[in-house]
Amino acid sequence: MTPRLSPLASTMLALVAWALWLGVLTGRVEALLIAVPLLIGLVRSGTRMAAPRYSITHEASTARLFEGESVTVTVTVTAASSLPQVEILEPLPASVEVVSGSNRTVLALAPGETARFSYEIRVPAWLHLTLGTLHLRIWEPSGLRALEMRHHDSKSVRVYPRPAPLRRLPAPLRTQSSVGNYVSAMVGEGLEPGEIRPFAPGDRVRHVNWRASLRLGRLHVTRHQEERNADVVLMLDTLSRAGTGTASTLQAGVRAAASLAGAYLHRKDRVGLIEYGGVFRWVKPATGRAQLERVLDTLLRADVTFTYVAKDLGLVPRRVLPAQALVIAVSPLLDARFITAASDLAARGFDLVVLAIDPIPFARAAMRSSALGDVAARLWAIERRLELAALRGRGLRVLEWDPESSLDLALTRLEPHRRRWTAA
Repeated sequence: MTPRLSPLASTMLALVAWALWLGVLTGRVEALLIAVPLLIGLVRSGTRMAAPRYSITHEASTARLFEGESVTVTVTVTAASSLPQVEILEPLPASVEVVSGSNRTVLALAPGETARFSYEIRVPAWLHLTLGTLHLRIWEPSGLRALEMRHHDSKSVRVYPRPAPLRRLPAPLRTQSSVGNYVSAMVGEGLEPGEIRPFAPGDRVRHVNWRASLRLGRLHVTRHQEERNADVVLMLDTLSRAGTGTASTLQAGVRAAASLAGAYLHRKDRVGLIEYGGVFRWVKPATGRAQLERVLDTLLRADVTFTYVAKDLGLVPRRVLPAQALVIAVSPLLDARFITAASDLAARGFDLVVLAIDPIPFARAAMRSSALGDVAARLWAIERRLELAALRGRGLRVLEWDPESSLDLALTRLEPHRRRWTAA
């Protein structure tokens, strides 16, 4: 609690000084008499101000939302003593937009009276937002002095990146034992016809293929391929980034990882996450909406942390990186340590897909437009094509993605290559 003199008190002090100076200079008592009531008011404002008694609560309509959605903040003030004038302000980050209402208000409350105000904010980009720090300024009835204080009632609001709808996803080469949406090579109970063979003791009558039986003269049954799910591990590169602010490869990588996680979880697959960077985090594979929230919470903390240390994926527990998992590495491929880690996964037999984010548009957006910059960008593009060709020559399946285009469109380009690789 900090007492502050108002601008009105400074003005009155200047008037008193001028009145006293004029009274002494001219020798007239009238000037001194004018300064007396002002001086009495200033002396009274210097006495100790009684501490106001009140209670305040802060509420947010939701604790989790996607970027672009709105949240309503409600502040309730109850006065136990008289509050002639109280000013309340809740500072907000520059990226937060106030849709309706205001985060600043001025109230006057009698003892026992309750007042409430609310406002609606929209967060256009994903972040971990902390609300509930209120700045209060309570004025004296004279307006000469105010008490300033802070009230902390922290409310954590997580604004998740909005997943983009994906119609086509990289199909895993190996499935798990749980029921899912992928047609596996195992024959059993399923919907996709697998093979037709002669009837054997123990076969069910409903599996009899009557058309083949009539044509061949003896009973035949149709065996079906089982539908299984898969383990998908997303590996996000946070060793480096190109661009600044919300226009960077890290932002694009987080959005891509969120979209892939939401799409695979919608298919009932088990999804995990590895943040490969200066800070090494992971989320073990699981299913359900709670798993999506765990993945998104981890993505909210993703940031580039400078380090010289090369992380070893061998330190990752086996349950986080299952042997038959589909690993999708999301990276701009700017750091050789991440390329080495991805190559090591491919050499260990993992089903690996590298989603290479094009860093050139982000770097160009952060620079001034110039002829020299255009030449450098073209040379960088040629060098990058050679690097990606070298990675494909090592056996890595690399998918190029320009964030200015749709991720769904970029993912469709992988299917023919995976079919040829599987046939081989």
